[in-house]
Amino acid sequence: MSYSVKALEFDIMLERVSKYAKTRTVQKLIKDLMPLDHLDEVTIKLSQTQDALTLISKFGSIPLLDDFDIEYLLKSLEIGQSLSIKELLSLRLFLVMTEDVINYKKEYKRQKSTPEFLDPLFELISKKEIIIEIESVMDPDGVILDQASETLYGLRKQIRKLEQTRKELLNQLLQKRSSQLNEQMIVIRNDRYCLPVKAEFKHSFKGIIHDESASGTTAFIEPIETLEKTIEIERLYFAEQQEITRILEALSHDIKPHVEELHINMSLLLSLDFIQSKAKYALETNSFMPEMNDNGIIELIDARHPLIEPKDVVPISLVLNDIKKTIMVTGPNTGGKTVALKTVGLLSIMAQSGLLVPLKSLSKLSIFKGVYADIGDEQSIIQSLSTFSSHLTKIKRIIDEVEDGVLVLFDELGSGTDPQEGSALAMGILDYLEHYDIRMIVTTHYSELKIYAYTHPHIANASVAFDLDTLKPLYKINYGISGSSNALSIAQKLGLSQAVIDLAKNYTELKENDLTKSIKMFETEAMLVKEKEQTLSNDLRSLDLERQALKKQLVDLESSKEKILKDTQILADKKLKDTLEKAELLLIELSNKDIKDHEVATIKYAFKQLGIKDIDEKTNKSFKKGDYVFIKSYDQTGIITRVLKDTYTVKFGMFEMP
Repeated sequence: MSYSVKALEFDIMLERVSKYAKTRTVQKLIKDLMPLDHLDEVTIKLSQTQDALTLISKFGSIPLLDDFDIEYLLKSLEIGQSLSIKELLSLRLFLVMTEDVINYKKEYKRQKSTPEFLDPLFELISKKEIIIEIESVMDPDGVILDQASETLYGLRKQIRKLEQTRKELLNQLLQKRSSQLNEQMIVIRNDRYCLPVKAEFKHSFKGIIHDESASGTTAFIEPIETLEKTIEIERLYFAEQQEITRILEALSHDIKPHVEELHINMSLLLSLDFIQSKAKYALETNSFMPEMNDNGIIELIDARHPLIEPKDVVPISLVLNDIKKTIMVTGPNTGGKTVALKTVGLLSIMAQSGLLVPLKSLSKLSIFKGVYADIGDEQSIIQSLSTFSSHLTKIKRIIDEVEDGVLVLFDELGSGTDPQEGSALAMGILDYLEHYDIRMIVTTHYSELKIYAYTHPHIANASVAFDLDTLKPLYKINYGISGSSNALSIAQKLGLSQAVIDLAKNYTELKENDLTKSIKMFETEAMLVKEKEQTLSNDLRSLDLERQALKKQLVDLESSKEKILKDTQILADKKLKDTLEKAELLLIELSNKDIKDHEVATIKYAFKQLGIKDIDEKTNKSFKKGDYVFIKSYDQTGIITRVLKDTYTVKFGMFEMP
């Protein structure tokens, strides 16, 4: 595998990504990152980065501390070394951070946002017991607590008592010997408590002289009365330090059995730091995960070069596939050809390195076994290479190493020498590389290469749009049309003498040959085809819009029809229910009066005319005489009094009906 990381400025891009890393270990891993060439592996790496991007967008950054790498501490513990107070503080911060990351996982689990590809890296082992043990020995500033051991508590109690006694003695001497002192204060010299004695009394004042003033008027003397106390205090301080050392050794010994699990946590957290760094860079560059394949298909939609300032970058779209394996890009210098070339190469390497890329999410990129780029001059002064020799050296390497499944990028192929020979050499190189299943993007000025592209079905001719008014590239790639160098137009815009321009035009008109005419003919035909394609596309779009409008009208009509039927049914059901309720009341009223048989028959017939149906038209269940049934249509419960085939006579209240 070979990838032109320098020519495509992949190293510069990695430097930017590494700045998001929390640890020097991960910074180095990022700077050393190289593309992978297995689709499954690349897909997993990209998915992990996408998961991290989703997480930090929803829950904020994974709570990792700066410089949390404690691998060197774990190695010390492994070989039985005792950790210092500072090292134990670092370990405690690491353990607290681990708990914070565990809680971060609990939060995204609680909200059911489990990242499929990143979740395994959150399988951290809680070590709260070590945090508790460390905190039982020292405070967050590293001060060893009195209760760290009974011995330490006893020693410090004695020290405090002796120091208080010494202080009292010194204060008594200040009062008692005030006439012999230059100032009423206790001073420290050589870590000893002294009094500022006048020079004339320094020999009569019993004690040890630790210093004298620059003027010689004051001697700083440790009184003999406190000397014994100071010596005892120093002995106790020494014993205290020995006890602290013992406590730290014991604490380190207790932590040692956990080292293996701490190594696991360390590895997982470094992985999270690595992936989060990539995700944060993706957030900065508004990058997405492309659809990856290993079939050589590239479909870039609004791709942006990540190293160009966002306010200056203009997205490009580009396609390479089995049909069009090569793109021949033409246009003026400063027209954006090289930027397009670099964008494709850099984004390909980025994706294969597990980095999200700045383009639309439906874009496609392929796995390549190598990405070769001959871009720019890049000649070496030390090697004394000319522009042409420099290009040829790189081209030779590409031809020597080329194999199926690589991406080759040629910037101004064949340039730097006589145009006729340079064109012939370029076409020979393309003919040779045609025998390999590779993808190529080639930029050129040469007319011969433009016509070469038109006569080769696997090559797509394209040009970069250029604004002649502003002399700025538009970075838009137009397919099917080769571009013009526009040298005379650009020279004119830049203010070159019109007389020179006119003379130059005379030469171009004289030298316009059959080749140039053929190119113009091809371009004219291509323009006509493109216009027809655009017209057809617009017509299809209009037809599609009309079809969608008719479909919506049909849906609206069906919806209106259903609503009318439903409303009518509801109204009819209500009217029928009201009628039945009135009939029930009427029958109850008539039950207390004399009524003739023919009048009852008339009432029953009237009810039959209301459209009373069977018990339930939608049920397949059979009923028998004596069953109680609920008639949904009338919201009534009754008893079956007669069964005749599929017809039931039901009595509810005072009313009986078939």
